[in-house]
Amino acid sequence: MQSLDRDEIIKRSLRCFTFGLLGLLPGIGLSFSILSISDFFEVIRRKGSDWNPADRYLRWGATCAAAGLLLNFALGAVLAYKLF
Repeated sequence: MQSLDRDEIIKRSLRCFTFGLLGLLPGIGLSFSILSISDFFEVIRRKGSDWNPADRYLRWGATCAAAGLLLNFALGAVLAYKLF
């Protein structure tokens, strides 16, 4: 497994944050949440011992993505309950 260079770490951290915020949107946010979580784990797994200056964005992106997943599943459960 090859570690990521600093530019790639920063770029993926910011992409995780952006996708995490988009993941909070009802309905369409599910795919963005999944992509954000994927970027989060990829950076954590491959950053090695490098310092990540965008670590706050990475953590907030993962937090927003997790909240987006919960909100989207709750929305799906409410819709399923109302429809059936």
